[in-house]
Amino acid sequence: MIGALVGALLWGCDPYRKLARSKNLADRDSAAFGYFRRKQYESASQLMEELVGLYRGNIRAAEVLYHLALARMYMKDYYAAERYFGQLVDEYPLSPRAEEALFMQAKMNYTLSADYDFDQKETKRAIDKLQVYLTLYPNGRFAEEAENMLAEMERKLELKAFHTAETFYRIGRYRAAVVLYGDFLTYATQADLREEAAFKRAMAAFLMAEQSIQEKQLPRFSEAEGFYRTFVKEYPNSRFLPTLQTQYEHTQRTLQVPRGTAASASGD
Repeated sequence: MIGALVGALLWGCDPYRKLARSKNLADRDSAAFGYFRRKQYESASQLMEELVGLYRGNIRAAEVLYHLALARMYMKDYYAAERYFGQLVDEYPLSPRAEEALFMQAKMNYTLSADYDFDQKETKRAIDKLQVYLTLYPNGRFAEEAENMLAEMERKLELKAFHTAETFYRIGRYRAAVVLYGDFLTYATQADLREEAAFKRAMAAFLMAEQSIQEKQLPRFSEAEGFYRTFVKEYPNSRFLPTLQTQYEHTQRTLQVPRGTAASASGD
């Protein structure tokens, strides 16, 4: 008697159980979306995963995929959500949900993007998807948000590149630092980081010249002096300039470079 009562209560708490077990596709569809509306996302997603296969080729599959992706997102399963949003875009590009699904796919990568000092695979995926979205929907519903996210992701990659160069600079690997700061300066857009990178590239080049064997000192000092002159031209009021000027003069004295020699060697 008590067991029957408990069973009835449990049955009453789950009005979609019978529909979920039905062989009728419409019943199972109703149960899946019923669970979704009740925020029972685990139950909803289990049914929707089945429905996607059963609806394959039918536009209804796009609607199921969209809600399946949302259910996974609400469950904080962002990898699965990203996959289902992407499946919707790939298999049903003409669906009314396609624009939002493409944006949400990028947003899942954005959500998964790690801090700049960790692997940036998801950051790069987010950038790729956001660029695709903005190309296809330059005036789309999510264009402004996509542009803000893209700028944030690009800044993160720039920070990653800058701090990679910083690591080599700190441990005294000056040749690698010069190359990495140079690569960074070819594409970086952040003014503060560009200024510091240009300063440290010149500093690393001077320090590398000081540590070089004698026959390489003059050409390397010449290269460093070129970086120094470029920095002075671009940042005449920089807070880094006194330090760089001091290093330039120190390296020149250390290597006993006559005034004008390095400039002549570099073609100035």
